[in-house]
Amino acid sequence: MRGMVAAGAVAAALGVGVIAVGTGAFGLETQEFTRIECRSVMVKGGAVWHCDGESPAQLRANDAAVRRAELAALRAHREAVPPFSPRRRTDLTFVDHDGRTGPQRVTATRLPGGERWIAHSSMVVGTGAGLLALGGAVIAFQWRPVMGQRSTAKPSSTT
Repeated sequence: MRGMVAAGAVAAALGVGVIAVGTGAFGLETQEFTRIECRSVMVKGGAVWHCDGESPAQLRANDAAVRRAELAALRAHREAVPPFSPRRRTDLTFVDHDGRTGPQRVTATRLPGGERWIAHSSMVVGTGAGLLALGGAVIAFQWRPVMGQRSTAKPSSTT
């Protein structure tokens, strides 16, 4: 019984954590990303969408790099041209995608202690709510009074 209550508590705690990440709660680092690009990638079970985007800092740095590359191209006949570096982008996980076009903007939360960014989406919040409900149901089922079970407490005599 204690093991099931502990498992229910763990599932409920995971559900709260997933909801917190999916909504950007509890002071987690949250940013808005633009220039979202999604592509379909074939895996063993079918196709999944991989999306990436640019944060405001990456947007400024990438635009500045493009301007520097354009100026360098104008000077190319006189000087050695520095190598052009690709645009810096951030991988985003669980982006709501319609299968045709990527969204214009995505708000995402960074997982604590990691580099993974989780998009604020109904899929993430729904998974967290499901885990929370599952954990609560397991705890409620284990702590319910069992019908027909007698109390282990000894009756007190009042003589």
